[in-house]
Amino acid sequence: MDRALQLDPKNDTAWYILGRWNRVLADINPLKRLLAGALYGSLPVTTYDAAERCVLKAIAINANRPIFYIELGRIYAAMGRKDDAKKFLLKGTSMPNREKDDPEMKATARDLLKKLG
Repeated sequence: MDRALQLDPKNDTAWYILGRWNRVLADINPLKRLLAGALYGSLPVTTYDAAERCVLKAIAINANRPIFYIELGRIYAAMGRKDDAKKFLLKGTSMPNREKDDPEMKATARDLLKKLG
């Protein structure tokens, strides 16, 4: 993604993927990180804040993709920011589908909304 963003800093998909990647890596607990490091070499250390920044850049470039809002909601849920998570999950699920993965992502968002109460 770094190379894609060097070539085109306005690549909304690359910012989204980088944000999602940061969220997934930030979710890894220390024991799993240690085990993965032993098997594959060290994993990069990142944060939910880095994930948030990337997805916000994707939204700034293209505000019409529901998956961006759903991912931001997932990041906020992981950060414990329940109200923000709900706000962005609801926004993403209320937008029209634009891509083939949107229905699946919306189902994921609805499941998370149920868990958030």
